[in-house]
Amino acid sequence: MLHCHGQKRRQRHYFIWILKAALYFEGFNLGSLDSVFGKGTEAALVKFQKAKKITADKKAGKAAFAELFAA
Repeated sequence: MLHCHGQKRRQRHYFIWILKAALYFEGFNLGSLDSVFGKGTEAALVKFQKAKKITADKKAGKAAFAELFAA
């Protein structure tokens, strides 16, 4: 079970890194590109959500990812 928990933690870190990279390429300044969801990431996410007119709930949910990766 411990291995499974570690795997989930790694997946979460990759997810955050992808989120941060996508926000960066959209032109949002979030500080460093790492796998930590800190205040800079949260602020950039809220600015992105407001810019795209989606609910600014500070969560990287389906709507945020749909907008980040829209063609």
